[in-house]
Amino acid sequence: MKIKPWIEPKDQMSHIGRHQWSVPRLFELSKDLPVMEVPLAHLNVWHNYNKLTMRELVMHIKAIEAADLAMPIILDEDGEIMDGRHRIMKCMWKGLPTIKAVRFDENPSPCRVDEA
Repeated sequence: MKIKPWIEPKDQMSHIGRHQWSVPRLFELSKDLPVMEVPLAHLNVWHNYNKLTMRELVMHIKAIEAADLAMPIILDEDGEIMDGRHRIMKCMWKGLPTIKAVRFDENPSPCRVDEA
């Protein structure tokens, strides 16, 4: 059985509800936002990864291990996570109380909106 290749950041999409954003576009749009330290306790960390295979779980563990905590996560205008779940998991694993974050005052227009 082959392991699916990891989706590189250049090809990743952020999903919140029906809205989707290109992760590279979010990086570009958020690069000048002020960086702040956000307590992990203030983040919605209830995202789940349903029915992962063992191989997929290993790929997530590798991504957590490689996560760069110097790079801020990206939050939407309501504080929902747009990018940075593996960095958040790394902080949780290490027992760190806060993470670097940027937050949009107003969400950028989505790249795509799924039909209801």
